[in-house]
Amino acid sequence: MSSSSERTAWLNEQYSPSRSAHDFNGSIQSYKAGTDAARAAITGSRHRVLAYGALSSNRIECFLPRAEGVPGGARRGAPIFAFIHGGWWQDLSIDYAAAPAVALTDSGAIYASIGYTLAPAAGLREIVAEVSAALTTIAAHATGMGGDPRRIVLAGHSAGAHLAAAQLTALTPEAPRSTAAGLLLIGGAYDLEPIAESYVNEKVRMSAADAAALSPAQLMPLHDVPVKIRVGEEEPEEFHRNAALLRERWAPSLSAINSAVLSGRDHFDALDELADPHGRLYADALELLGIPLQRAGVGR
Repeated sequence: MSSSSERTAWLNEQYSPSRSAHDFNGSIQSYKAGTDAARAAITGSRHRVLAYGALSSNRIECFLPRAEGVPGGARRGAPIFAFIHGGWWQDLSIDYAAAPAVALTDSGAIYASIGYTLAPAAGLREIVAEVSAALTTIAAHATGMGGDPRRIVLAGHSAGAHLAAAQLTALTPEAPRSTAAGLLLIGGAYDLEPIAESYVNEKVRMSAADAAALSPAQLMPLHDVPVKIRVGEEEPEEFHRNAALLRERWAPSLSAINSAVLSGRDHFDALDELADPHGRLYADALELLGIPLQRAGVGR
């Protein structure tokens, strides 16, 4: 590019996936409507909120599967699908993060939606540490919810995919990272240096050194667990580059890592595939959770 201003403009375009989305506002509304529907359908002992810190943002919303005659409403040893929402670390919340809960609890999994403090109230290192604390809390409460602390699958979308990937690295040395039995990373950012040059950084406030140190693609995974990297076909090219880079960097350390493109999907409507029992991401989630599709009642 001929100038730094042109590069900045290009990066701003690349990291504004709403500009190329099919229906950005419609997708955000569907996240909220799906979460409201899950809260209406999964109530009583099947719905719990865990606190992992003193802040109102330090909450994990848990949806438990139906199980007749089992106290607490969950099967013993159920796998747990922990999801981290996106929003460039500065937008959205768990109020927009539980649309897949009905489909995944129907399959027999516990669905846990992780909230975190948004920038600029928290820096990115603090947010990574919050997610680590949330994982510790989920593991500690797993048995009491009928879950298996050894079968926590961590998933994230967009900025949430970055936060999920970070949990497998040395970014949070105090955390029991081995509690993540697998990762599902959707439309993520794993190389933060270009993002630090874009409009996203106005609130996130990363230095160049922070961006380098907080990039999962610059760090090695500490545990050999299955990792699935997914990106929408119609996402900006930087998201495809990030997905390819993470797979290239992590593949030598992992025995089961793969990446795939979600046909016809943009950055936002890709998540429809997680809430749909016939969607690619739903199948990915069940594979990581160790739940056969046929047992979940889906014929493919």
